[in-house]
Amino acid sequence: MKVARLRNLEKVVEGILRKSDLAREDDCYLILEVIREMYPFEVGKTFAQVMFSAKSKGISFESITRCRRKLQKKYPELKNNEVAEIRDKEQEEYREFAKEK
Repeated sequence: MKVARLRNLEKVVEGILRKSDLAREDDCYLILEVIREMYPFEVGKTFAQVMFSAKSKGISFESITRCRRKLQKKYPELKNNEVAEIRDKEQEEYREFAKEK
């Protein structure tokens, strides 16, 4: 059952990433959209209520963000291009710095 839930989570996260640029760069927004889609009855509750019932309902913020990273590695088009460009630039600067040593 846990494997089926993770596969379903992957499908939900992938769908959200494909249609929302904001979800690609903001984990909080991605988590909100996943909860909205998978657990619509949680929307409208206070943050404290959601957090208290998260474990029993199978809501894992870590699983959602892990799933995002996995999907972005598998499908590079789902990455936030701005963040990827900054990361690539910093990696290149570090390599140049390391060559000088």
